[in-house]
Amino acid sequence: MARKRKIETGLVEGKLSSSIWKLATPMLIGGALEDLFSMVDLFFVGRLGHIQVAAIAISGTIVAILMMLIQGIAVGTLSFVSRFTGEKNYEMADKILGQTFILSIIGAVIMLPVAFFLLEPLLRLFGATGDVVYYAVSYLKITFTYSIIIFLFVGINNALRGSGDAKTPLYALITANILNIILNPFLIMGYGPFPKMGVSGSAMATVITRGIGVLFLFYHLIFGHSTIHLELKNLKPLPSLMKQIMSIGFFASLQIFIREISFLFLMRLVASFGAVTLAAYGIGSRIRSFIMVPGFGFASAAAVLTGQNLGAGKPDRAQKATWQAVLYYEYISIPLAVLFLIFAPDIVRIFNSNPEVISIGSSFIRYVAVTFPFIAFSLVLSEAMNGAGDTKTPTVLNAIGQLGFRIPFAYICALGLKMGHNGIWLGINASDIFQGIAMIIAFQSGHWKKVFIKRKKMFSPEPVADDIAASIPSSEGY
Repeated sequence: MARKRKIETGLVEGKLSSSIWKLATPMLIGGALEDLFSMVDLFFVGRLGHIQVAAIAISGTIVAILMMLIQGIAVGTLSFVSRFTGEKNYEMADKILGQTFILSIIGAVIMLPVAFFLLEPLLRLFGATGDVVYYAVSYLKITFTYSIIIFLFVGINNALRGSGDAKTPLYALITANILNIILNPFLIMGYGPFPKMGVSGSAMATVITRGIGVLFLFYHLIFGHSTIHLELKNLKPLPSLMKQIMSIGFFASLQIFIREISFLFLMRLVASFGAVTLAAYGIGSRIRSFIMVPGFGFASAAAVLTGQNLGAGKPDRAQKATWQAVLYYEYISIPLAVLFLIFAPDIVRIFNSNPEVISIGSSFIRYVAVTFPFIAFSLVLSEAMNGAGDTKTPTVLNAIGQLGFRIPFAYICALGLKMGHNGIWLGINASDIFQGIAMIIAFQSGHWKKVFIKRKKMFSPEPVADDIAASIPSSEGY
């Protein structure tokens, strides 16, 4: 007897508000748990010494290389699974899941040469020296050698979210985080019968606990009451399907690459103003990231709802859902922006008592608070376009915003106009405002619907539904 599927129809019919919160709430909690995951590592590694902390910090730059490939697969997976689930074509959604599994294995194999031959050269390229290199290599070798676990964890989570199931990924995250909090001190510090592994113990704890999370996900997909199923017959490589997943994922990976390049240029500029400015920027950036956590939840909800409703032939509902998700995020970001403008010094003082850090950090927070509404547009609308399969447009706009506006404006204002650190904040503001406005124009043009139609035709020779084609403006500006 065939296993029954959990059929979720609420995302393509009924109240949009319910659908948005149903998807966004677990993702909001999941985002907070991801932050907790990294903070637990940092807390225990911090007890080893500042050299080990520096090793973990610079390792994050190298891990970004791994995450580029992982996110590429994950975004392509979410786009196609949400689309086929919306079409009620569950067999194709299962095939996408199977190809995600294969792509994860291929990605992990590609990472093995990095693990054994390229880590030290990469670390030195990014400025690591002495013992920092030694500790960073020990951490990264474990992370990259067992990268299959991270590939599968992220890929399966995105597949489930694309199917409309945001709760199961949350349960997997909760399981992994609780176990990580328990295991971290034992492997890092060597408590009880465990060996003292130091920094590498942090990596091993992450690998083990994420691995348990993957087993939890596998059980759900094979035996649980799930929308998509993992079956042996779908683990046969289908090159054309893998190519389609990666064609979407390529630009998603490029978005991460652009962000990291922008970050490196900005960090060099900030560091040139001294340790106090660097500390203030670090605190301000952390607070800015905190504001973006709910945005990622609403953005992911918009991506799923866009894909599913386009798949169900309801482009108007897809567009309406996205704008409603933007509105909910604005309800959070605008009041927070006001609070940050008023209480900026008090907020920075929580993290550091140095008067100069408080002064510079407060100016940073007040500058970026003005752009919170624009960040909402940028985050949610770009992810909605990703969900439709149009990853190219957000990538191009992000590249222009971060490399064409942020970096030049920051350098010109800070150095050329001698505005100091305030010039850097203006550069960040310029890119946030540009990206927000550009995403509005791009989304309203309807180009993402045209991209969806093009991709739909690649899978089926039947004419595309007239209601989608008719909803695209005759002049799109592309």
